[in-house]
Amino acid sequence: MRAELTAVQNVVNSLAVFAFLGMVIALFAISALLRIVRELQQAVLAAPATPGPDSVRKVARFASSDGRPTFVLVVSEQCPSCRARAVHLAGMPPGRVGGHTVLLAAAEACAAWVEAAPHVEAVVDADLLGSVAVGATPSLVKYAPDGAEEWRRVVGSDPDLDRLLGVDLPESSNVR
Repeated sequence: MRAELTAVQNVVNSLAVFAFLGMVIALFAISALLRIVRELQQAVLAAPATPGPDSVRKVARFASSDGRPTFVLVVSEQCPSCRARAVHLAGMPPGRVGGHTVLLAAAEACAAWVEAAPHVEAVVDADLLGSVAVGATPSLVKYAPDGAEEWRRVVGSDPDLDRLLGVDLPESSNVR
């Protein structure tokens, strides 16, 4: 009987050791995957802005006669991140962005996010939104004074939006 208990105890101890080793190996694997994801995120953020497809390269609605570019924040009503970026854009002091700022959406509810900011023009136009054809929201599209698209980027955070708009970050900020 004692020999059987010792044998069972040895099996349980062996299983515990194998389980511990399995956990250690799983932790190393998860760490490696997280490192790969972090590297991919950094590569995407460091990638140069690319112009949109040729079919949507020029939008006369976003041309300006004063020689300044137009920054269009494309948002969707169902997107919580879109609302946060729109509220951040509306909260910027007038004149902080070196160009015109426009919020483009298909739903009237989105226009309410920036209605308190006279320096942000809200454009609610589903057809125009379809012709701009962004792949994900919120996206920022920069148009030259002649209405030609210069670049488009997905906006992941408020500091990301500030960086894309060319807004100076406070000295106390460690976000660059």
